[in-house]
Amino acid sequence: MNCKASKEITHKKAAEKPLNVVLILMDDQGYDTSIDGMKGIETPNFDAFSKEGMRFTNAYASVPSCSPSRSSINTGMFPHANGHWRNTITPELNQPDIFFGRQAPRVDKVGIHEYIKTLPEILEENGFFTAITQKFHMSPPWKFPYTARNSVHNDPEKYSSVISNFIDESGDKPFFFQANISPPHRNFDLHMNKFPEYMPNPNKIVVPDYLPDTPMMREDLSKYYGCVQLADACAGAIIETLKAKGEFDNTLIIFTSDQGQPYHRAKASAYSEGLHVPYAVTGPNVTKGQISKALISHVDMMPTILKFLNLPIPKTVQGKSLLAVFNGKEENVAGRKYIFAEHNSHGPDPREHYPSRMVFDGRFYYIKNLMPKKSYVLPADLRAYKGWSNKSYDATIAVKETHPMQYDLLRTLENGRPAEELYDMKNDTYQLINLAKEPKFQEKKIELRTALNKWREETRDIENNPARIKTRLLVNNLYRNRFVQDRN
Repeated sequence: MNCKASKEITHKKAAEKPLNVVLILMDDQGYDTSIDGMKGIETPNFDAFSKEGMRFTNAYASVPSCSPSRSSINTGMFPHANGHWRNTITPELNQPDIFFGRQAPRVDKVGIHEYIKTLPEILEENGFFTAITQKFHMSPPWKFPYTARNSVHNDPEKYSSVISNFIDESGDKPFFFQANISPPHRNFDLHMNKFPEYMPNPNKIVVPDYLPDTPMMREDLSKYYGCVQLADACAGAIIETLKAKGEFDNTLIIFTSDQGQPYHRAKASAYSEGLHVPYAVTGPNVTKGQISKALISHVDMMPTILKFLNLPIPKTVQGKSLLAVFNGKEENVAGRKYIFAEHNSHGPDPREHYPSRMVFDGRFYYIKNLMPKKSYVLPADLRAYKGWSNKSYDATIAVKETHPMQYDLLRTLENGRPAEELYDMKNDTYQLINLAKEPKFQEKKIELRTALNKWREETRDIENNPARIKTRLLVNNLYRNRFVQDRN
């Protein structure tokens, strides 16, 4: 048999295989990869993967905290709309099945509404084998049914074994894997003590301008970047396993992070460093080797996956399918001029409540702080050394005199944010200069404020105080008729 005929048979076999989806989701990784320009580290697997498919430079999470981000991904909805507005207590993946069912001994009072159909539910109904790794972190657990669970979280070799086993377990069924990876979530030491080979040179890394460049900060940041490199290795193991098992060419693979950097004024805030994430995709009909500046959001993930699989998209979904951008038919998402995101609270403690909304047009970034006079307590992992080994907060407090700008940014975050903020991302990447009161930018501010108000109205974002957001409703009158039609 000649080479041409052999290739034709190979392509035919690939075409006959069912279409699969794998979501590779890092935990707390900002827009920090070597191919995206971050110096002092190497992310060879993300870089190579990007060249095999399409890389996005304007990808944003819909919310900068773990649980609401993951529930947003799996509902295609913003947290204020799906009811999952803060982090929630959920079972560990290695716990018995009862912890994931309606008889679970402990269920957080906050979670998505019961009437919403989630991505795992839809895939289960359509005969998919579904699996999840590392952590669950979505509520209530029975709304996110997975066929298999594995708590592997930071070991490249173990990821290879687990993903291989998942593929074998799927048999003839198409599969969906939510391959969560724990680094670079804190505690960094837990990862780097086990895998010290991924630590970069602290003298060669980049310190973001919103953080003080001191030895103590470089020590903390070098561990963060080391965890980024470890996460990249875990993702590489997953990708190589898909290739080795012959499932790479018939699988849509999305490689991204749930939210941005685990630092103050990033994670658990509406600033860009908490929402801007790396994002690359490969799969059937995905244009290879392209870089897209299209504005995309994590709420787009569910409708994109369902359209790729030729499955109906529930009318509750607020995101848009990206397939036309993936395959090069559209340069931008049809009808989209802006993307939006929000923050309500990281945890249940009312002191952590700080509701903000953001809109971004590709250059100008507007934030509306809904309770601007409220004081704010940072989540423990963003300020505490005990339990989290976080040195960045103390490093910033210690240099009040020598680095007043970075110190003031931290103190303003805790008590004193203005009602409106506007930043020119082209000239101010780290959002250091608020232009909201500058006369020459009033027209742009009004434009973005108007767009944000319209979005809030359209998505029923009616509460400024997150404690009043409705959660875990059986039926929402706004969606009642649509929900009944979908069920039928």
